[in-house]
Amino acid sequence: MNVEPPPQTLAQRAVSMFMTLVRRGTALAVGVLAVVSVICIGGYALGVAALTDQGRVLWILLGGAFVVIGIGAVLLAITRLWLVKRSAFVLADEFQRLLEGDAREERVVIDTIEASEQVQDQSAVVMSRQFFTLRDSIDGRATQFVALAYALRAMTSFPFLMLIATVVTLGFAGFGLIFFAILIF
Repeated sequence: MNVEPPPQTLAQRAVSMFMTLVRRGTALAVGVLAVVSVICIGGYALGVAALTDQGRVLWILLGGAFVVIGIGAVLLAITRLWLVKRSAFVLADEFQRLLEGDAREERVVIDTIEASEQVQDQSAVVMSRQFFTLRDSIDGRATQFVALAYALRAMTSFPFLMLIATVVTLGFAGFGLIFFAILIF
């Protein structure tokens, strides 16, 4: 017979798992922010220097919007993770209330913890995938578990925000090479 640990212990393990992911995600996002900033701003500046007249105006508007989108996606991810870190005590309380309310919810939390512990050595993006089932299980009860719902949204949106930043950065890298070639020749 498999005896489950008490809700308080499970809640502490769940919060510990969140904080591990927050640390890893923040470290990844800060590195991504540095790369995204250098490439996007560099590509933007090369475009302003290489283009003339109407092309320059279009690039200033369109390129500027994409610089904001690329850097903004990473900043949003960092901000969300920071807010999760600040709500650690509230998260522990909400996890405990969730676990005490329903045996099915307890099973979902246990499965999420175990799945996350199995991928501890992998990236923050891979670890964040484990939270989709947990997010779906509290869907519709976000007013009861405000901090938990926000933390799950931060964790599940993290890969998407990193993807946006990566795509925008690749675009600026490509345009930067084109603009550099225009300036040289």
